[in-house]
Amino acid sequence: MKLQTALKNLDIETVKEMEAMDSPELKKRVVEANQAMQQVSDELESNEAYQGLKESIKAVTAGKKEVDKRQKSVIAVCLAQLADKGE
Repeated sequence: MKLQTALKNLDIETVKEMEAMDSPELKKRVVEANQAMQQVSDELESNEAYQGLKESIKAVTAGKKEVDKRQKSVIAVCLAQLADKGE
């Protein structure tokens, strides 16, 4: 993530707190942030409603993925043929 994008996602107080931290504190904050993301991910994975929705999305999008895969292959072969013909 680019720094400018990251700064837009944070409030000024949080940025000021991090600017005031020394290296060990910053490293600790990185670890805490990663742990927070992992905790939320673990909670979602153990959530039955989330799992059900995730499976429903897979089922609904499977057809589109297959069509996209096939049509991208058609396009690739057509473009290769055109290139072979000098076009």
